[in-house]
Amino acid sequence: MRPDFDTYAMRLTYIVAQRATCPRRHVGAVLMDSEHRIVATGYNGAPRKEASCDSVGCLIVDGHCHRTIHAESNCIDYAGRFASGCALFCTVTPCWDCSKRLINAGITRVVYDDHYESRYGKSMDVPDFLRNAGVEVERFDAGRMARFKELLAMVDVPVDLAVTPPGGTRISPGACAVHRFAEADGACVMCGLRDSSGSA
Repeated sequence: MRPDFDTYAMRLTYIVAQRATCPRRHVGAVLMDSEHRIVATGYNGAPRKEASCDSVGCLIVDGHCHRTIHAESNCIDYAGRFASGCALFCTVTPCWDCSKRLINAGITRVVYDDHYESRYGKSMDVPDFLRNAGVEVERFDAGRMARFKELLAMVDVPVDLAVTPPGGTRISPGACAVHRFAEADGACVMCGLRDSSGSA
């Protein structure tokens, strides 16, 4: 079945994420204009001409990698002035810093697939922060991406590498798009829900 434009853009974010160079999580972002044209793409990775995490390892400070530029930031950097008026689609919740940049770039809509608790412990506040600036924010319906993620996993595309930082805020089970059950205790690392499959 032919996907609608939101689904089309969100699927592209996961294709773009394959280019990411930080093994902690592969993140992809896509900017789409009001005519549904792709304006720019971005993925997380080290700055130009700098060694990547894949080559020299992550630079972890307070549980987060500081070597990489986030996918959303790279996306709006590549788009430049053409970012204004666009919708941004991203595999995960934008962080607080990226959200400030999205507002200044003139992004009118943000659609994300997965919640990710980024630095500062402010990720739960990001949607309201963006809305207060007049940006429409929507979490993509998890059911619409489930089958696509299954297909990506079949071809070894990493779609599920996130780990909640030490001390990171857990979200409610109902808000968790894709549960990541830790093998040690059978609990989702994002929301704490216990695996009921009996595998743990």
